[in-house]
Amino acid sequence: MNPADEQTQYPYSTTEFDGRVALVTGAGRGIGAATARILAARGARVAVNYHKSADRAQDLVDTIRRHGGEAVALQGDVTDPGQVAALVAGVRAELGPVDVLVLNAAGLDAHEARIAPATELAWEDLEHVVTQQLKALFVTAHAVLPDMIARGTGSVVAVGAALARRPAPRFLPLSVAKAGVEAAVRTLALEVGPHGVRVNAVEPNLTLTELARHIPEEARRAAAERSALRRNGTPEDIAEVIAFLASERAAYLTGSCLVADGGTSLA
Repeated sequence: MNPADEQTQYPYSTTEFDGRVALVTGAGRGIGAATARILAARGARVAVNYHKSADRAQDLVDTIRRHGGEAVALQGDVTDPGQVAALVAGVRAELGPVDVLVLNAAGLDAHEARIAPATELAWEDLEHVVTQQLKALFVTAHAVLPDMIARGTGSVVAVGAALARRPAPRFLPLSVAKAGVEAAVRTLALEVGPHGVRVNAVEPNLTLTELARHIPEEARRAAAERSALRRNGTPEDIAEVIAFLASERAAYLTGSCLVADGGTSLA
């Protein structure tokens, strides 16, 4: 990444996350990487979690450090309880206890989620996507929340999808999985709110990440035309919402699932 490109990805330099430790799962690319950059630029010490993309994660960490931020790259499969326990222990050892948890990793690669009519899907197609998505959320939250509860503070932001509320043909597995994310967020918010911990979600529509390459160009154009803004979302668009929900600016928001779809749901 050249310096000019880096500068466009660090549009602000504030201190709203000073002294706070953020763990961003699936932060090697896309929405996770954009979120890690923004949180670091605003003062957070960031744990960049990755599963397979070690080089990308380290490049991101190096970029954050060049801009004066603090970050470490930590490997871990967020659907594996043992690896997640080691990940959380690593964050604590390297940076301190987690104050902000961003549940971005979906627990599966894009090609694992079949896009097809329901009548062409096998039960296993649905089961795999829903199971992996909810494991990625549950296992990681299960490892981090007890410490937040004990300290009486913390913010969790999950990345869902507008599909949870506005289903689309051929996307049954993802629609069901993301509806599960929304239900989990609302339930967790009720449970941990009395302990000073907030849990929210952002629900984007089609976002122009690398994973979107698996979606046909025609479908991407159609999604843009359905939005009031006549464009697809970018990782930075969604990362800004995540940063807001994680910050004290959203101190009275919990159990909220903010739809960030460029106005698509208005139609």
